[in-house]
Amino acid sequence: MYRECISCDDILLVPRYSEIKSRNDCDISVDRYSIPLLASCMDTVYSLEMDDFLTKKNIMVMVHRYFSDYKEQLNSSPGFSTDYRFYAVGSILNDKGKKWINGLLDAGIKHFVVDMAHGDSKACVETTRYLCSKGSDIKVIAGNVAVKSGFRRLQDAGAWAIRCGIGSGSICSTRTKTGFGVPLLASVEDCAAQKMGSYLIADGGVKYSGDIAKVISFGADFVMSGRMWAATDLAPGNCHDSDGKFLCKYNEIDNYFNSSDSSNRELTRYKLYRGMASKEARQGVLKDSSIEGVSGLIPYVGKTEDFVKDLSNNLRASLSYAGAYNWKNFKMNAKKILISDSAWSESQTFVK
Repeated sequence: MYRECISCDDILLVPRYSEIKSRNDCDISVDRYSIPLLASCMDTVYSLEMDDFLTKKNIMVMVHRYFSDYKEQLNSSPGFSTDYRFYAVGSILNDKGKKWINGLLDAGIKHFVVDMAHGDSKACVETTRYLCSKGSDIKVIAGNVAVKSGFRRLQDAGAWAIRCGIGSGSICSTRTKTGFGVPLLASVEDCAAQKMGSYLIADGGVKYSGDIAKVISFGADFVMSGRMWAATDLAPGNCHDSDGKFLCKYNEIDNYFNSSDSSNRELTRYKLYRGMASKEARQGVLKDSSIEGVSGLIPYVGKTEDFVKDLSNNLRASLSYAGAYNWKNFKMNAKKILISDSAWSESQTFVK
């Protein structure tokens, strides 16, 4: 037996009656976080500059775990906990993982991401339970899971938030390499029915700001993205031209394209982006692991600050179209319709 599942391109949200006078009256925050989009724990997303900007804007950011040990991870970040910075870790069930986790705990870190491709596993559950046992001020994001039984196990282990989504990211090849996965909206809807205190983070598969609203309408509280952040200036992926030729380091983009050489300004810019299960990311770290990701170039979209401003305005517009002042009202008001391929084509913009 099988069931039909859907993803973001399969639906649209129906506009509802609204009494909102101004979109600025709409509150797009969740808990203490200013927007529901957070940055993935990836080495082409995280940088000190990205960390500084996002934490000042009250946006969650993840320090990835692709370092030789916890000391290098701490040295590559500000090295202390805030409500907005989380440190990614592996499994407590092996010696390296246990030493890593205990090292971060001893350093005073309070916020963690138990970062596993298959979060519905003993390794993820036991690691989550271990961290949560270390104090009421410990906050753990765990996952990834795809179905409600996996969500329940991590919720019971004490996870503050749980990542849902297997194989939905644009640089993730899990579904084609292993045959496993669940379309994102189906996974979110399934897991949302199990929520009892833990936040639900939809991880991967969003291409547009409208997708964030769609995913939240199915029960997500937050959405995690790598690609959206990796395309902006503060992400550490270096800049290339359309042929893949290296142009400049990420922190030199403005100077390079504002230089006196007018030919620089005419170049189309791309940034490096790669999955953390790609061959390139795992070299020297997890050399014998299954390769379930790819590496490549994505179009550069501009400043991280401008991206956040545009995203915030679009999310407020999403709330207003639903006649909702906040995400709680939005989830109650949102009406979804299935659409055809031609209806989705009609939704696209076409200009020369």
